[in-house]
Amino acid sequence: MDKKEKLTPIPANMQVEESNNSLVIKYKWNKTLGYLGLVFALVWTAITADMLWGYSEEIDDDIPIFIWLFAAISMSAGLFIFYVGLAHIFNSTMITIDYDNVSVKHKPIFWRGNKDILKHDIKQLYVKQYIHKGKRGKRYNYGVNLIDRENKDSKLVDTLSSVEEAKWVEQKMESFLKIQNERVSGEYRE
Repeated sequence: MDKKEKLTPIPANMQVEESNNSLVIKYKWNKTLGYLGLVFALVWTAITADMLWGYSEEIDDDIPIFIWLFAAISMSAGLFIFYVGLAHIFNSTMITIDYDNVSVKHKPIFWRGNKDILKHDIKQLYVKQYIHKGKRGKRYNYGVNLIDRENKDSKLVDTLSSVEEAKWVEQKMESFLKIQNERVSGEYRE
């Protein structure tokens, strides 16, 4: 760790278990986002179903294929948003470092990004900021990326809601893995 880097306290939503041979960092996802997603998905699906029902009552003939296609796409979007909402309510991310591996698991609801990496392949860790632009402005989240022995960049986790959480995870992992902190191109710096 750089002498310039400050040690930060354990973020409130994180749990840590450390022994001589292993480190486990666990954090819960943003439940507020999950509840908002569920409400939006239910409203979206209800509106789509009501529109389809209303349209089917207005005409006596078969419903045109483009209406069924629209309904199928809308219902699929509603189900996807519902799934994302459930994941945010129930999921936790667990980063585990043991003798040989660093593993990232998102549980209990399946989510992309589960991975296992040989810990000796990790050359450097760094914090990265992700910017999501929308109608209401920008939204930020943070992640911890790694540079491997072949100087390839890959995402370790990207679901951290604050830079303090991401820096804490980076510092804790670098300390445990005995990695000297170095600047990385593209690294988030305040």
